[in-house]
Amino acid sequence: MFTVDPKSSLPIYEQLVAQIIRAIARGLLRSGEQMPSVRELAGNLLVNPNTVSRAYQELESRDFIVTMRGKGSFISDLPLEQVKQAAIQNHIQTLCTVADELSISNEDLYKLIIQTREDSSC
Repeated sequence: MFTVDPKSSLPIYEQLVAQIIRAIARGLLRSGEQMPSVRELAGNLLVNPNTVSRAYQELESRDFIVTMRGKGSFISDLPLEQVKQAAIQNHIQTLCTVADELSISNEDLYKLIIQTREDSSC
C-alpha cells in the first residue's frame, strides 16, 4: 500500500506520513484498523525501522494513530473532514508560498484554482 522514493527531496518518514494520511482520507485505512508493525512496514519498504518509528510518532503526535504498548498502532477516530484537510494542507501551503513569491493575489489564486479544477474535471 505504501511506497517510498529514496531519491525524493522529501524525507522518507514524511513520505510515509503523507501517504498514511491520504490513505485514511480516502477510506483505505479505517478507524480502529491496526497498522503494520514498525518492523513489518520497514521490512516491506526496505527502510530502517527508526524511519517508520519516526513516521508513526509524527502520526501519533497529530492524532492520526493511537499506539497501545504491546498491542500495536491503530487508526484513530478523527473526523473525516479533518483528515482530508490535513492530507492537502502541505500542498496548499506550498501553493501559497509560490503565489506569494510571484505576487499573485488571493483573488487571482482562487480564480486559478477554480479554473484548473474545471479544466481538469477534478
